[in-house]
Amino acid sequence: MAASQTLFLSSFVLQESSNLLEWLAYHKAIGATDIHIFIGSKSAGQRPLLDALADAGAVTLQPVPIDPETTEEIRNSAMRAAALEFAKSGGYGLFLAPDEYFRITDKASTVQALMKACKNADVLCAPVLEFGTGGRQAHVPGPILGAATHRAPLPDSVETCDFRSVVRLGAYPSRTPDMPTGPAQGKALTWVNGSGKPLPHPHSRVAWTGANGVIGADKATVLKLPAPSVETYLLRLDALPAKTSPDAETLAASLRRFAAMTEPDPGLATHGPAIEKQMAALLALPGVAAAQEKLCIKERALLEDMRAARPVILSAPSPDATGPSDTATDTAAPSDESTSTDDEQDDGLGDAAEGQPTGPGLPEWFAEIHTSGDRQGFYTRLANHALVCIRRDDARLVMTFDNLSNVNDLSATREPWAYKFVRDNNCSHFSVMARRKDWFRDPQLIEHLQNLAASGFFKQFGKVFMTGTSMGGFAALAFASLAPGATVISFNPQTTLDETLVPWEKRFRMGRHRDWSLPFSDSAYEIDDIDKAFVFYDPFFEPDRRHVERLEGDNVHLLKSWCTGHFTPVFLRRAKLLKPIMQHAIDDTLTPELFYSLYRARRGLPWYRKALSSYLQDRGRPELAQRATTAFRKLRKQAAE
Repeated sequence: MAASQTLFLSSFVLQESSNLLEWLAYHKAIGATDIHIFIGSKSAGQRPLLDALADAGAVTLQPVPIDPETTEEIRNSAMRAAALEFAKSGGYGLFLAPDEYFRITDKASTVQALMKACKNADVLCAPVLEFGTGGRQAHVPGPILGAATHRAPLPDSVETCDFRSVVRLGAYPSRTPDMPTGPAQGKALTWVNGSGKPLPHPHSRVAWTGANGVIGADKATVLKLPAPSVETYLLRLDALPAKTSPDAETLAASLRRFAAMTEPDPGLATHGPAIEKQMAALLALPGVAAAQEKLCIKERALLEDMRAARPVILSAPSPDATGPSDTATDTAAPSDESTSTDDEQDDGLGDAAEGQPTGPGLPEWFAEIHTSGDRQGFYTRLANHALVCIRRDDARLVMTFDNLSNVNDLSATREPWAYKFVRDNNCSHFSVMARRKDWFRDPQLIEHLQNLAASGFFKQFGKVFMTGTSMGGFAALAFASLAPGATVISFNPQTTLDETLVPWEKRFRMGRHRDWSLPFSDSAYEIDDIDKAFVFYDPFFEPDRRHVERLEGDNVHLLKSWCTGHFTPVFLRRAKLLKPIMQHAIDDTLTPELFYSLYRARRGLPWYRKALSSYLQDRGRPELAQRATTAFRKLRKQAAE
């Protein structure tokens, strides 16, 4: 494919930022010829930088009505971009968010040359790699690519990976941000991954679940920089409508997650000269340099206000830190558009550590059982795990198990999962805290738990509840036989990762390589003597569904949590349902009928609408997807009246 061919680049910009010029310069350097920016129709003429660029012919602005849920606009704009791409020919189209950068790791210097190197493929699906703050606090207006030095690991499964796709113009009538959808035009088209290797048929996320060879990064990836520094992230949040801004807990957890990204990565450092050349050309256009300077002045003023308003968030680590924070944790709850991995996400009930220990250096939970506290209990440190017991009311014991997101947190402020929820209910709490992603396959831990059960520990409590999510959800089921008569509350569990029993499970590579010959390795055989198990899962998400279908018994309640993927607790939390459901469970009032009655509230959540729409689109039912979107907006409008 000739390098002179078109690269039709499009994006949606809600608010101008001083790094936008660098974003444009970089993508022009790698071949972007036609750049279309979707903006809110009410903001037309109020975007000085974009207006100057448009007047000079550097970009084309596309004013559009904005969905009241602004987080939906990335998806909406991707669909609008597909309509523009479909009407063109002679090149390729690419849709990116303004914090995403298409990186070519092949020797090709442009996207057009890359596609030629991939044997003139029609679609290239590159994985998205999320970059964090690298420990940086301070924001400097202007270019930010120099901050792209540390990222999260490459996702190891399709379910936990976002994609961005280069698509031949005129080939597909529709697209999501991830990839094109709908019937292809003309001959059978060639799809390749980010390594240039053919992608399996059929071409959809659903079909690729569990498939090998989907994620490739040898030739192309997409760098996502939501937070090149703490202050940059806060500035971007300030540009959002107040109703979409995260609460303080979610904000703090997100910042810890960004700081915890420690995988070294050179980012786009090799493109420095080419970016500088394009930046100089853009700044030479009439009105652009003045508009850019005004943006920088505006951001400096906002920074001064923000530093005064949020001194706690901006207090540590030091502003001139250059590396990842040593004490950062990785416990963010995803935004509605997030598809991040279980390794990176808080499950929704765990409380983010607030960094304010009780007393001199004591976290709250330890202060309760310290000699200065008023609770009995114990803390036992094993090689790879820790056991925490806090005796409150012995009528109820809640036993919680960490999930993958907790493993990365080795700070002193780390709390047992669901600590505040259990404490607020005055229940005794027994927590198994993990230091590695091992699905609790550890002989020392297993022997210790068996000895506790044999000593009559669980019999000291009127009722035992075991709970957790994903890895923790597995453990809640797998160790349930230690406490006959217990109630299990399990979210998105695996039943085992023994490859002889679940050969179709391709996620959780580290877990699959553990010793599954140890006791309590198949939870399907550990729940015969419990009172009941409530197992929450998304029936549309095949890997989780196949696990829960292995669970049998009249005492097992499989609760379908449609459109939540592998993040059911996070979804329930967003819908303000997680704590009510947990409350009913430990009060022994939860029933399937009650759950489904409560779950009707999901219809008001944008996440649900988007997930349902994607599910229908992937199955070739765009008309039903549109009906769902229309119904959702009607519900939102009625709720607002």
